[in-house]
Order: sequence, then structure tokens, then C-alpha cells
Amino acid sequence: MPRYRARISLPLLTALAIAIATIRAQAPLLAITAVNVVDLVAGRIVPDSTVVVTGDTITSVTQHGAAPRDAKVVDGRGKFLIPGLWDMHAHIQGNERAWLPLYIANGVTGIRDMGADLDFILDVREATNSRRTLGPRIVAAGPILDDAPADWPFRMRVRNGDEGRAAVQLLKRRGVDLIKVHNYTPRDAFFAIVDEARQQHLPVAGHVPVNVTIPEGIDAGMRSIEHMSEGGRVWKACSGGDEYHPDGCRPFFEMLARRRVWQTPTLLALGELAVIGTPASKISRDQLAYANKTFFAMHAANQSFFLKQPEIVDTLKHLAEMAKVVTRDMAAAGVGILAGCDAMIAGFCVHDELALMVSGGMTPLAALQTATINPARYLDREKTLGTIAAGKSADLVVLDANPLDDVGNVRRVRAVVTAGRFLDRTALDQLLAQAKAAAQQ
Repeated sequence: MPRYRARISLPLLTALAIAIATIRAQAPLLAITAVNVVDLVAGRIVPDSTVVVTGDTITSVTQHGAAPRDAKVVDGRGKFLIPGLWDMHAHIQGNERAWLPLYIANGVTGIRDMGADLDFILDVREATNSRRTLGPRIVAAGPILDDAPADWPFRMRVRNGDEGRAAVQLLKRRGVDLIKVHNYTPRDAFFAIVDEARQQHLPVAGHVPVNVTIPEGIDAGMRSIEHMSEGGRVWKACSGGDEYHPDGCRPFFEMLARRRVWQTPTLLALGELAVIGTPASKISRDQLAYANKTFFAMHAANQSFFLKQPEIVDTLKHLAEMAKVVTRDMAAAGVGILAGCDAMIAGFCVHDELALMVSGGMTPLAALQTATINPARYLDREKTLGTIAAGKSADLVVLDANPLDDVGNVRRVRAVVTAGRFLDRTALDQLLAQAKAAAQQ
């Protein structure tokens, strides 16, 4: 049977080149000039930089450079530019879609959703990732795989190894980005889930199940552990008891670093879970104004449980303080730390999480890395996310002050670029007003 080789004529190649050049020429151009670019890898400021965005991609970053003639120019004098922030432990569904713009208004341009009904989260992920809906990029776990009580939300029930494997296969076909396990994932189901996920090229994250030891969870191949696994099990495993022993844990932390087992400590959630919405909470009334009835009902249910066991409140408070120190020591040992909020107020909580990391002893640079370059590394997306460089996705935050001097300056958002779309302070304030109005309906 004769074979034919497709040939493209020179005129056709020329036409294609012209078409591509025309598309590029028509793509919107944005130039942020004379801005201080914050290099969050080297921990330095690159002053008087011009960052040019074409469409949804950074096309050049030059010092003392000029803006292209036909670009929309944003004067960045006296401002500081950082990559978009990530919340690596989010739950969107409790607040439906109303909180999506709230992330953007706070400079959070990406989230890892760690538990939601499958159809819901896949639809929202497509809507934001395609830019059909304004909101952060979404990496989605879909439903949590465990055998929790029937009234627990965001679950897919698995009772044994066969059901665990079948669930992973289903979620892979539907297109989730990772698999999440939890406290009540049965032991045999857990090992089957992790094994099947490996075959399906899906990372596994979540709580180490109560019937699985921390070393077993690590050896099985968990990619990230959340909340230091309920009650501080991660550091208690190396401390030999309830009190943290840094010297005893350092070899363990170094092992976590070598094996690239990431940690999402969710410090704010640990401290607020039992008290949010009460006088003991440190979350401001201004932030709580963005929370809807579903949010308050969820936390009221948690608190009704804690009222029956008031000693748990003191335990959680102690654990939250201890976790800040443990997070600092893990980071110092090279463990990858990810900023994550759990069920706190969208966007604002990332700023609060970074502040808690610094109060525990981390530097502002190390804390900022947990919400920028670290998520990019965890997600294997360093080529497109996490830093400000040509070829990267245009997710950027313009700040009024230097976050390397004071991590609290991440709250001073002047403008946000999300997938190339520029939103100034007026537009961000409108997003906040809309989110507040939606919460109060």
C-alpha cells in the first residue's frame, strides 16, 4: 500500500505565519511600568521594572524598560509586584459561587479545592479556568473518599479496597486533579486508594486515616498531609508524646523534605475552628460580613459539639500555638509548606495564614513562598506559575508596600491581574461590595 507524506507549501506557511502574527498583534497588551518586582525565589527586590502582558501571558520583564507603544500602561512607581497567591486548602461549595470574586479581590488567583460534590466542583473549575466566570484557577479533589457518617458533606463512601479502587478510577475518568482521604478512610481502602491513584497518576492528599500510622501514610505515598493530621499527629509521631520536641523531630522533618511530603498546616483554621463568630475569635467583624448563613450554620454545628466537651477548645488553642512553631521548624528543615485556609473567609484568610506563619518565626519571604512558588512546585507547574518571568501566566498582585519588610503588606492590594485581566482598586472594591451583598441575602 503506497504511503503519502503530507506537504505544506511555502505560500501556506507564509499565510500561517502572518495569521499567528496578526493574532499576537491583536491580543491586548498591558504594561506595568517602574514597578518593584518582588523576586520570591531569591528574596530580593528588582526595582524600576517593566512587566509586559500579552493576553494571559507575561511576555517580558525588563529593568528600566519602556512600555510597548500600544499597551495599556499602569504606573507602578512606589508599588510592589508579586505573583498571584494560592490557597492550597479551600472548600468552595459551602458558599457556592459567591466567594469566587472574593479570592480575586484579595489577590488569590488560584486554589486547591479539597472536598466538594463532584458535579459542582467540575463545573466551577471549568467556569473559572476557562475565564467564563471571574474567579481563581482551581485544582480539584472532588469528593473525599472515606466511610464517614452519612450526614458529613462532600463525601464518596468507600468501605473496602475494591470500593476504594473503583472510586479512584471513576474520579480519574471524570477528570479530578488529585484524590483526598480523611480520618475515616478504612485502612484497607486507604492502601488500595493510594496504590490505584499511583497507577492513575493522581497525587493523594488529606488526613492520614486514624487506623494508619503517620510513617505508613508517608511510605504509602501521600503527597501532602493537611492540618498536621488531626491533633498534631505528624509532630507527635516524632516527639514521642503530646509535647513537641524539636531535636527529636528534626531527623523526621529532614526525611519529609527528602521524600517531598508536603504539609498544609492551616494554622488559622486550627485556632479558629472552635471559636469563629464568638467573642474569642480573632477574625474581624469586617471579614465576617462576607460570610453567609451556610458558613455560620456549619461553624455553629461544630461549636455545639465543642460546648459539650469544653476541654477540646483549650486543646485546640494549644495545638494552634504549637503548630506555628512546628511549621517554622519544618520549613527550616526543608519541608515544603503550603498556605491553606480550610473553611475560613475566602481570600482574607490567606493573608491571615501568612501572618500566623511569621508570628511563629518564619521570615516574610518563607511565608510568601508558601502561597506562590511552593504551590507551583507542588503542582509541577513551575513553568507557568509561582514567579514573575516571561512565559509565565499573568497572575499578578500590585501591592502598596513591600511584603518582604512586613508580610502584612499583602493586605494592601492596589490591583490584581488574573489571567491577563487587569482589575484596579475601584474594580476590586466593587467585587468586595458584591460579595458582601450576596452574603447578606
